Amino acid sequence: MRGRHAGESWRKEAADVSLGAGQDQLSEEGSLFQLANQEFEDSESENETFDPQEENPATDEKLKSPQKTASGQKMGLKELVVPEDSAVTETHPQEEEKPTRSCPSPTEVADAVKTVQHFMEEFSMDLSTVTQAFLKNNGEVESTSYFLQTSQRLDGYPIWSRQDDLDLQKADENIRSKLIAKFGAENVVKRVAFRKS
Repeated sequence: MRGRHAGESWRKEAADVSLGAGQDQLSEEGSLFQLANQEFEDSESENETFDPQEENPATDEKLKSPQKTASGQKMGLKELVVPEDSAVTETHPQEEEKPTRSCPSPTEVADAVKTVQHFMEEFSMDLSTVTQAFLKNNGEVESTSYFLQTSQRLDGYPIWSRQDDLDLQKADENIRSKLIAKFGAENVVKRVAFRKS
C-alpha cells in the first residue's frame, strides 16, 4: 500500500508541474519527462472513457495537448520537442501500399463453414476431426475430402505432423532437404504458404 501511495504522490507532483511555452523549458531537468508523463496520463484517461460515436477531432486535440502558450494556443510534447518551423518532417505510410490481408472476407468464412459442415455430415465426424484433416492437408478441400474417405493423402505423400511443421521452421538445409524428400518440393512450398496464411 505504501508503494502505491508513493507512486500516486509522484504522479501528482509530475502532473502538477506547470510548464511555460518556450524551448528553454527543455533545459530544466525532468521537464520533458514530466510533460510526456502528463500527456501519457491524459491519453490513459481518454482510453478509459473513449466512445467512438462521440469522437470529435477538435476536442481530441484539446485533450491530447494540455499545455498552453502565452497566446492561448495549446502546445504538447511534440511542439516543444520539434517546433513547427523545424526541417524535421513526419513520415506517413504511402497510401498506395495495400495492407496485408490478415483475415478472410465474410463470404470466404461462410463458404468455409459450409464446407466444414458438409464434411461433418458426409463423413459423420465431429468438428475437431474435420478441422484437423484440413490442417494436415494445407486447407485444400479436395485433399481433405480424400483424406477423410481413405485416411491417406490424395497425392500419396504422408500427412504433415507437428514435428514436420517444427522442422519446416528451422533454417537448416539438411532438414529442408529431408522434408522435400518426404513430401516433395511442391508440397513443401504449399505447406510454407499455408502456415504463413
